[in-house]
Amino acid sequence: MADTVKTLSRSLDELIDKLGFQNKLKEQTVIREWSSIVGPQIGRIAKPEKIFDRVLYLRVANMSWRTELTFQKQTILLQIEKRIGKNIVSDLRFY
Repeated sequence: MADTVKTLSRSLDELIDKLGFQNKLKEQTVIREWSSIVGPQIGRIAKPEKIFDRVLYLRVANMSWRTELTFQKQTILLQIEKRIGKNIVSDLRFY
């Protein structure tokens, strides 16, 4: 039974990858785990809205935080890459 479950799980992973859904699943992981990726402070002031064409759109509490996060953009992108993987998010847009 355990072998069947492993085979089914592996087959499902291969199908997801073949259909191109792997990156979509990872994008949703970025949104779902945002606060744990960037920490509670940034998680409270910047809310992920969507990812489109590898760009993560974030709603930010105010203009001051938008400016601050612009300076932290590369650090945040590295945190996402380290936690979720490469080529999932290539840019951040704050609004």
